[in-house]
Amino acid sequence: MLNDGVILLSCTARQYPYCSQNSRIAAKIQVVSLNPPPYSPDLAPNLGTKHLSVTRFSSNSDAEKAVENWLNGKGRDFYQAGFKKLVLI
Repeated sequence: MLNDGVILLSCTARQYPYCSQNSRIAAKIQVVSLNPPPYSPDLAPNLGTKHLSVTRFSSNSDAEKAVENWLNGKGRDFYQAGFKKLVLI
């Protein structure tokens, strides 16, 4: 199981030159590093494609507002179904 120390979730971003130094420091202080979960299409659905497929927005704020309205219009069942699809390790 997990210990009482520091837990880091590693990212998949570009590796920087100082990462090897950080790894040595992390090993000294016994940091637990969690790898990201494998990609799952269920965790990254293509939200709103049909709803917004032919819509052209004049600004980012218009697009953000449309997405917020779409998400706010979804019922409780929509979010519960999404939570049930989550894979917990």
